[in-house]
Amino acid sequence: MEEGRIQTIDGLIEELIKNQEAINNFLRLLKGLQKSGILPFLVGVVENIDQNLEFMVEENNNLIRNLNLIYAILNGKEETGEIHMADIIRMLNDPDVRKGVYLVLKILKAIGSASKEG
Repeated sequence: MEEGRIQTIDGLIEELIKNQEAINNFLRLLKGLQKSGILPFLVGVVENIDQNLEFMVEENNNLIRNLNLIYAILNGKEETGEIHMADIIRMLNDPDVRKGVYLVLKILKAIGSASKEG
C-alpha cells in the first residue's frame, strides 16, 4: 500500500514539473483575480448559485412578460380603451407608472443626445 502511494506521489510530482508553466500562469491568474476583488465575487456567486439562478429566472420571466405585453399593445392586440386626461393624471400616482415614464424620458434623452453626436 505504501509503495503505491509513493508511485502516485512521484507521478503527481512529474505532472507538476511537466506543467509548471501552466501552473504558474494559473497561480498568476488567481492572484490577479484575488487582488482585483473578482475572485471573492465569483466565490460568492458559486456558493449561492441556487439563489442566483432562481433570481435570474424570475427576472427573465418578468422581462418576457413585459415584452409580450408591449408587443401586444404595439400590434393592437391589447385593448387600450379610451383614456381621458383625468385617467392619465390618476395613473401618474402609481409609482410603477412614474418609474416607467422616467425610464422612457431617459431613453428619449439618450436618443436625442446620440443624434446630436452622429
